[in-house]
Amino acid sequence: MFNKSFFALASALFAVPAFAADVLKIDASASSVGWKGTKKMGSAHNGNISIKEGSVTFDPKGLLTAGNFVVDMGSISNEDLKGTPDYQKKLVGHLASPDFFDVAKHPNASFKITGVKPNPKNKNEVTVSGDFTMIGKTNSITFPAKISAEKGVASGEATIKIDRTKWGLKYGSGNFFKELTADKIISDEFELTLKLVAKK
Repeated sequence: MFNKSFFALASALFAVPAFAADVLKIDASASSVGWKGTKKMGSAHNGNISIKEGSVTFDPKGLLTAGNFVVDMGSISNEDLKGTPDYQKKLVGHLASPDFFDVAKHPNASFKITGVKPNPKNKNEVTVSGDFTMIGKTNSITFPAKISAEKGVASGEATIKIDRTKWGLKYGSGNFFKELTADKIISDEFELTLKLVAKK
């Protein structure tokens, strides 16, 4: 009788994990994605894009193991041209057009984590790898990030360099349109600045 009870209890204990992973929902209102694009001659534009939804998963030790988020490309905005609203509207419209993000056909962009490499010297620093989908194409990207998680709330920050031509976004690229004069060339790389907050 004792043996049967003991083995039944042992089986139950080992069948159920001692700790469960924490899945936190991204707080879209507290999170942001900033963008910055430059021209070869040095001028730049910047703005924001809204996050629609997403989640992140942490293991019992508080280490990031998985995550994803969706960005609303229709929300793309500009900040540096506030003083010239007509030009600002024209720029935002151009960014939403087929020349760039083709928002009518591709209203969302998304990112899904495929790997996380912790920094052994700093638990809040990691290298994140994942699949970034934009204008209907997916490529892998890798970038450093700072992440913290405590009492059911997680936050993360990262700056990501994106070579837009890998997604087929070639408008204004001097590498594809050799006839462009220097003042018309748009840098192939643009920058995304992520600030994410997730809660239970």
